[in-house]
Amino acid sequence: MGLGKTVEMITLICLHRRFTFPEDAGQHSRVDGLKRSRATLIITPPAILEQWRQEIELHAPGLSVYHYEGIQRHQKLADNELVELISDHDVVLTTYNVLAREVHYSGDAPKRNLRHEKRFEARKTPLVQISWWRVCLDEAQMIESGVSNAARVARLIPRQLAWTVTGTPLRKDIADLLGLLLFLHYEPYCGFIWNRLCVSFRSILAHIVHTIALRHSKDHVRDELRLPPQKRVVITVPFTAVEEQHYSQLYEQMCEDCGLDLSGAPTTDDWNPNDPSVVEKMRSWLVRLRQTCLHPAGTGRRTLGIGYNGPLRSVNEVLEVMIDQNDVLIHAEERTLLLSQLRRGQLLENAMRKHEALQLWKECLERASAIVKECRDRLQTERMKSRVTSADANQDSVSLDSISVNEADEAEKNSRIGTYRQRLRLALEVQHICVFFIGNAYYQIKSDPKLIEHDSEQFRLLEKQEEEAYTTAKAIRKEMLVDISRKVGHYMKLIREKSHKKEFVSIPKMKPQVYSTGLEGRRVIERFEDFCEAMNKHAAQYDKWRQTMIKFLSQSLIDQEDESELEGDEYEKSTKHQDEMYVYMEALRAMFADRHDCLTGQKNVLIAHEVKQGIIQAQKGEGPSPTLFLEVMNLRSNMKPDPQLGSLRGIISELRSLTTALEWQANEGSSRARAELEIVSLVLKHASQLAAEQSKAASSLEREVEMFRDTMNNRLEYYRQLQQISDTVAPYDENSVGKPLDETLFTSKLRKEGEIDEKISSLRAKRRYLIHLRDESGSDETSRICVICQSGFEVGVLTVCGHKYCKDCLRLWWHQHRTCPTCKRRLKANDFHQITYKPQEFVVQEEKAPSKLELERPSQNSIYADISSSTLKEIKNIDLDSSYGTKIDTLARHILWLREHDPGAKSVVFSQYKNFLEILANALSRFKIGFSSVDAKDGIQNFKSDPAVECFLLHAKAHSSGLNLVNATHVFLCEPLINTAIELQAIARVHRIGQHRPTTVWMYLVSDTVEQSIYDLSVSRRLAHIVQKEKKQEKHPTSPSSNGTAVPSLTETAIDSANSLEMQDAALSKLMAGGASGGEMVKKDDLWQCLFGISSQNKPTNGHLANAEGEVARFLRGEAAEQRRAATA
Repeated sequence: MGLGKTVEMITLICLHRRFTFPEDAGQHSRVDGLKRSRATLIITPPAILEQWRQEIELHAPGLSVYHYEGIQRHQKLADNELVELISDHDVVLTTYNVLAREVHYSGDAPKRNLRHEKRFEARKTPLVQISWWRVCLDEAQMIESGVSNAARVARLIPRQLAWTVTGTPLRKDIADLLGLLLFLHYEPYCGFIWNRLCVSFRSILAHIVHTIALRHSKDHVRDELRLPPQKRVVITVPFTAVEEQHYSQLYEQMCEDCGLDLSGAPTTDDWNPNDPSVVEKMRSWLVRLRQTCLHPAGTGRRTLGIGYNGPLRSVNEVLEVMIDQNDVLIHAEERTLLLSQLRRGQLLENAMRKHEALQLWKECLERASAIVKECRDRLQTERMKSRVTSADANQDSVSLDSISVNEADEAEKNSRIGTYRQRLRLALEVQHICVFFIGNAYYQIKSDPKLIEHDSEQFRLLEKQEEEAYTTAKAIRKEMLVDISRKVGHYMKLIREKSHKKEFVSIPKMKPQVYSTGLEGRRVIERFEDFCEAMNKHAAQYDKWRQTMIKFLSQSLIDQEDESELEGDEYEKSTKHQDEMYVYMEALRAMFADRHDCLTGQKNVLIAHEVKQGIIQAQKGEGPSPTLFLEVMNLRSNMKPDPQLGSLRGIISELRSLTTALEWQANEGSSRARAELEIVSLVLKHASQLAAEQSKAASSLEREVEMFRDTMNNRLEYYRQLQQISDTVAPYDENSVGKPLDETLFTSKLRKEGEIDEKISSLRAKRRYLIHLRDESGSDETSRICVICQSGFEVGVLTVCGHKYCKDCLRLWWHQHRTCPTCKRRLKANDFHQITYKPQEFVVQEEKAPSKLELERPSQNSIYADISSSTLKEIKNIDLDSSYGTKIDTLARHILWLREHDPGAKSVVFSQYKNFLEILANALSRFKIGFSSVDAKDGIQNFKSDPAVECFLLHAKAHSSGLNLVNATHVFLCEPLINTAIELQAIARVHRIGQHRPTTVWMYLVSDTVEQSIYDLSVSRRLAHIVQKEKKQEKHPTSPSSNGTAVPSLTETAIDSANSLEMQDAALSKLMAGGASGGEMVKKDDLWQCLFGISSQNKPTNGHLANAEGEVARFLRGEAAEQRRAATA
């Protein structure tokens, strides 16, 4: 790659041209119906066509070049004119996409016996009408299958000479050569004997390929090329504390999902590493962890509450999302715990152990009330924040009344407020169950004569407590239903006010006002009179049903009156009411549709279909109030005006036509027509006025019907929510009442509650740590002092109460006291969270070949040497407006540093994930860094020509083979890759012929993550190739400078050789996973090493030594503490 294939082909075009034609035939002649041409046809991928044009203009400006874009772009030219135009050039450029589209114009039209002569001749592509001197396929691996449309057309193109140019002729195996041999017409080897050659005669096939193939490698032409040196630098960056916490959480989830512990050891005896489901899980988690190393929000799925097209979040915003997610888990687990305890109380209640159940429910109420208070405080805080931010905009334009009315829609305006409102409602639901059950317990204890004497002091006390509990429960229900109650109340208030003030739409009566009729107008005028009478009857029935509907909608809601009490059958009680209301609502809609049809002649097909289906359903005895529905719909059919009367608009149209006819007769001198015209004109004028009045009323009626429908839907939603609350306080297993307690079920619930309680403690400790991370951003070193030993620490423990200690000191203290040393709070084993204060240091290493002493023991460290970190320190000190994660921030700082220290330098930023580059693009825009991408329109040309564009974003799935980006001198690899071929895809765009300046490849990886494991695996493989080659050279020494030329440094030679050998071992067609966001495909055998390689390396090699060091540290801290105690005494 990048060794001059394009330049060689241009040279060939210049030096080997077609012989001149005989003079009597002119410059061109036709042979076998083909136009002979001196032109070379070059077929290339679209991305590099412009690059071919530029290279020809630079190296052979005397060649005439034509870009053929397809026959569809030349509609005005005849086929022979297009052939003449194209064949008169030295070079014709086209793309594989054009070739694929020309497949329908490449063959001869089928011969048919036609009755008449053809009117239009089928067009034919000029590509197959010209006898080309030479056809060249650039990046010929594009047709390796031999069966694509582009490959079919390429084989049909007539030519004298054929070339296939590619840097990767084999992407899968030797069978990939068949498509190339088919294009070359290399008979008979591309025919039926091909399979035998591949299977049984590989040596002969190798000889054949050696005969027709010309291969270049850097080892062969290095002395001729004199490419500038290339330096490869690996920058190891640490996670921020927020990123590390998020990554650790995902890593633990991965281990749990895959059935492994944190070191990669199976947690069960039947774990099978070859199980396809296990392999797929490990591969999926590896992709997610790699994407998390790039950006904490991930790049390929909805993580941290955001999507692929969601907003770019900073690290601080990601931390807030992590805190919110942790809070969701805490509330969910607390709810599960309380519901289990409430159910356990019902088991005690059924076993007639009412006092024990009452005590348990009181404990639940205490905890539930604390959760409600916490949720209410957070909601209030968020509301205050929201009102402060919008105060300036709304202060003058929004009144207090409008704020209270719109408060129900607050969730739509602010998603965080909506989330907190939902959390509060769920907490209130649990609190309501507790209070309601406590009220039931008071009632049952009071009503049991064996426990309480009737009308005693204790009886009255229990009765009072019962009433207070039910009153409290009702208040909680009102708060839970406040949103829907407010909406329903708003509509009901509007309907009641309109009814009281009689502001509902008044349907105007239709009075025809006809005093006489003429001879010709009698029929239509009489029909008009009948129509008005029918519409008036229809309006009267509509008014009657509307009053019924108003009565239904104005009724008070259940559980809204002070004297009403929740009985558990609220939804059932409202069913009949709601069914009847639904029937009359459908009747009003149907009546309005009928009226609109009669006025305008436009039928509402949707309502007609719904009514028809409703009648069919009611006839089967199904649906709401089927008997009433059929009765109402039958009456509606009877009240509908006779279709023979037509519509008011149709009657007006007939009157207009009659007026026109009468005007013509009156102009002819007919006195009868003149008199009748006066009558018809008055009727027409009155009918038009009626139409205008009815149309205006119809618009108001439509809005009225919509209001009725919204009110009905909100009432139904209120009862649905009320019934949902009622279901939560329903009795449990009434068949077990009075029977002994089910000890097995009771014990299992106790055990599960203990597990949930432990999980809640862990989540609360984690929440304390996340808040600690948020608050620690500006803290100083004094906050990292252990209170016990008064020493600084890097690895410590944060308690759930917010105090920090070094890990060893707190372990010794807790084993003796079980409390917090500072606040004396009782602590459980799950109330701790480990914290670290590791120095955030960047490590920079430069790749180099191993020395001979290191050949026998290859390892990661043997190919690195430390270089000066002063440059990196300057990069690290560059300030950014915001932070979007370690990788993005460091990369942006690096590019900004290049802008200052290497003005005009351009960079290629490469990642296997296209989605990450889109995230990076958003960040670069915010940092005011110019960029373009391979997917952007004119992105390549802008990168080459626009000085403001500093970097080029390239992903692994871009068809960038052959792309020349030698104007760039820096390549940033955003993540390490196992497959060297993918990495070289980016590097070869820069380090190739035409590059005159030294280049640098910067690889970013995050320490102590899967990226470290992946990089170690990739390096070890390349290092093994280097070691093997060095050993061969020792056995067969050669004189490297026998030709008198200097040998380049061993570093680049060794690395290039290792890369080539690694590429030979790779199946290029299986390097990338499917899908738009898929990354490289990791082999099954490499998955465990990628996920747990760094974990296995971090294990202590000598367990006794590690334990001894820990004991020594604890002893020294203990001695220091004893000395301080003695000094103070």
